[in-house]
Amino acid sequence: MYGVCVSKWVSVALRLSSPYLQGSPLHGHDYKVKVCVEGPLGSDNKVIDHLELLALLDECLRDINYKYLNDVLGVENPTAELMTSHIASCISTRLKRDGLRIVLVEACTPSDLCSYYKPLSQHK
Repeated sequence: MYGVCVSKWVSVALRLSSPYLQGSPLHGHDYKVKVCVEGPLGSDNKVIDHLELLALLDECLRDINYKYLNDVLGVENPTAELMTSHIASCISTRLKRDGLRIVLVEACTPSDLCSYYKPLSQHK
């Protein structure tokens, strides 16, 4: 099996509920979002063209970038974990070639605090 990964930066605003925070301050995060897809090689000897996957990621990040994540995800506590799941769903509906599947969507802050989502078919 072969795989391709691409990444792009996104900026979001959010308000979290947490026992470690006093109140629920509005704040923002920058995340480097990485998406990895795997599948068989096509007739072009590629799983998917990097630029095609990057365009899909860019399209899916448009709904999130510079937005209030609470509203985008429709939850009170919009974690990076939920954001990665949302991105995975968006990209998976746009993958055109049969046999392609998302194996990982990861979001990391500039200080390398990372969260990720792996579709259930990947869990063992």
